[in-house]
Amino acid sequence: MSDFKFIIPLKKDSSGMLTGIASTTSIDRDEERMSHEALKMMVKDIKSIGVNLFGNHEHNWENTLGVIKNADLVDNRVQVGITLDDATTNPKIPMLLNKLNKGIMLGLSVGGNVDSFKWEYDKSIGKKVKVLDSVKIYEVSVVGIPSNADSYLSIPMAIAKSAKEKKCPICYSTEIKKGVCELCQMTL
Repeated sequence: MSDFKFIIPLKKDSSGMLTGIASTTSIDRDEERMSHEALKMMVKDIKSIGVNLFGNHEHNWENTLGVIKNADLVDNRVQVGITLDDATTNPKIPMLLNKLNKGIMLGLSVGGNVDSFKWEYDKSIGKKVKVLDSVKIYEVSVVGIPSNADSYLSIPMAIAKSAKEKKCPICYSTEIKKGVCELCQMTL
């Protein structure tokens, strides 16, 4: 029927994996929202086949940042676990991690197709909103401005605690020998 994109924030956990909320039932800036059923479909697709993580919906192979194969539906939110590409071969990964470490809020935006939708009156905004009932997710992208304004996530406390350790400012590896990061070869 039509394409869709929702943008939701992203955070880094203490293990080096990224986590985020890929979608929710909240109304976005385009006055659209996902139904609970649509969110369940996303989780099923992610768990069964996975989706790639891109930057800004640019789908060339060299714009892949990682893969998402883990998702759970918690309180009408699709929580995802992201495995990033290798920081030593993909120069965008250290840049992404650096931004997250600096506290720059980044979002996630899901892309795919809408198979069915309905219109529903929403009392909170006093107008009809488009409710996406059936979707096929194809990808998730890191973006600068999330569509769901209520979904900003803060950097977890574990990140703040780990910042006290001696880490590479580029890839966050703790493997530093003689002033050189063993992972990305950055001279410190």
